[in-house]
Amino acid sequence: MRHIVIGMGEVGKAIYDVFREHYETQSLDMKEPDYERRLEYATRSPEYEMMHVCFPYFDGFENSVDAYQGILKPKYTVIHSTVPVGTSRKCKATHSPIEGIHPFLKESVLTFEKYLGGEQANEIADIFRKANLRVFTTGKQETTELLKIMSTTYFGLCVEFTKEVKRKCDEMGLPFEMWKLWNDNYNQSYVKLGHPEYARPNLVPIMGKIGGHCVIPNLEFLASDFTDLIRRRNG
Repeated sequence: MRHIVIGMGEVGKAIYDVFREHYETQSLDMKEPDYERRLEYATRSPEYEMMHVCFPYFDGFENSVDAYQGILKPKYTVIHSTVPVGTSRKCKATHSPIEGIHPFLKESVLTFEKYLGGEQANEIADIFRKANLRVFTTGKQETTELLKIMSTTYFGLCVEFTKEVKRKCDEMGLPFEMWKLWNDNYNQSYVKLGHPEYARPNLVPIMGKIGGHCVIPNLEFLASDFTDLIRRRNG
């Protein structure tokens, strides 16, 4: 069973490291100086069982995936990138978003359930399980695409709310640490009452604009009042 990972950023490196321990796995990245040589080598014996798409979304994303599919002829295409809802279906691919802590994503991939969205999700799930991944399947790519976007949007809102609490505490000469203690007590008490679903994030305020790979770039994939709010506060 031959696999190939396209895009060797933090996501691609994690996927490559996970799957190469169980399958014959190659990698390709346009930014690498020997890309043309590696691409030529990959096309000598195409028809891979699985192509893992791990490069970021851009305007020509669908065309790029289609070109790689034509050259490499994978049986299955899995998109691990965060993409606008509907993208994976256009690419005739299964969607499997990444969750976890950058840059050490391999441990996160092995810890979180790896969601698979699409008509072929159940077939692909067995391949993922043989790589020691815990898997959850759903029949539509749009489900996992939206879940990932909403997840990073929610985190962004929590970050902004925490920063607002810190600003208000500073304005009134009050200790922000009391907010953290309040949330700790709130969460622990609801767990004791048998309602852990009411637990809330208890973040450390990091003032300034939100950085990182996910929250701000992913705002472009969803039109809503919440994404507009995060965008305004980080403009």
